[in-house]
Amino acid sequence: MSVGKTATSISGTLLLLLVPALSAAATVYIRDTLYVPLRGGQSSEYRILHRGVKSGTPLELIEENADTGYSKVRMQDGLEGWIQTQYLVDEPIAQALLDQTRERLLELEASQQQALLRARELAAERDALAAQLQDLAARLEATDTQLEEVTRLSTNTIQIDRQNKALITERESLEQQINQLLVANDQLTDQSAREWFIRGGAMVIVALLLGLWAGRRIYYRRGSGWT
Repeated sequence: MSVGKTATSISGTLLLLLVPALSAAATVYIRDTLYVPLRGGQSSEYRILHRGVKSGTPLELIEENADTGYSKVRMQDGLEGWIQTQYLVDEPIAQALLDQTRERLLELEASQQQALLRARELAAERDALAAQLQDLAARLEATDTQLEEVTRLSTNTIQIDRQNKALITERESLEQQINQLLVANDQLTDQSAREWFIRGGAMVIVALLLGLWAGRRIYYRRGSGWT
């Protein structure tokens, strides 16, 4: 009994020692990449036309022989030959799908980068447009202020123009009145001159008549005395 217990104890100790070693082992994978020969006929005895047709390579199926297990195919470069049908599948292999998925992911990443760049460009354009909009709003406000000032000045100008026209009309009326007064003054001056001339002439005539009358009286008085 003691010997059995001892053996069990040793076995348990060995297992405990082996578990860390097993858990520390590296993880490996089996590769699915194959290279299938392309032959000139439907058996392994025919000449190899292409030694390494890689799995995942697209081929055009020309003919399939179920009896021999070979299919005639055409490569993309135009080379034709026979290959074992067991290596052919209707859908791309996992590695090809993975490569396609990677390519698609790269395309999506590139598209995403382009979209991000475009979004940044659009954001910059939006900011520039916003700045232009603010500038235009400020210019519009300044234009409105100038328009109000011009309107006010225009109203004042219209009023001033009306006042000027009224003053011009009043001036013309005053000038006409002054001209009329000047003409009347001239007429009065001429009339006064004529009246003074007539009065002066009449006084001269009266004086002459008085002189003649006085002279005649003196003459007659002397004549009477002389007589």
